Amino acid sequence: MSDPSGVIAARLAELWRQTLPITLERVAALQAACEALGRNPADPRARSAGREAAHKLSGSLGIFGLPRGTELAAKLEEILKSTDPLSRQATMAMGGLIEDLEAVIASKQM
Repeated sequence: MSDPSGVIAARLAELWRQTLPITLERVAALQAACEALGRNPADPRARSAGREAAHKLSGSLGIFGLPRGTELAAKLEEILKSTDPLSRQATMAMGGLIEDLEAVIASKQM
């Protein structure tokens, strides 16, 4: 009989490989939103697209053993929830959070 925890780990690893391209697309959507909001801090489409990507990342990264990724995505989602134009400081904070999120995801790829 196989080791159940090994089977689960193998299935999760395969699911991560399948999900990684979608995860990277969501990070790219966050980057695009951050850039757009840097140009136009009140851009509702950029805010909505970024918030949606952050929400999905927040909900999925913990499943793959990346609780720090979930935390970072939740912080991004919180920044994007406001309807007020983003301050320069908020946009800069988003950029730093996205960089940290990329590093967390890259650490899983190794």
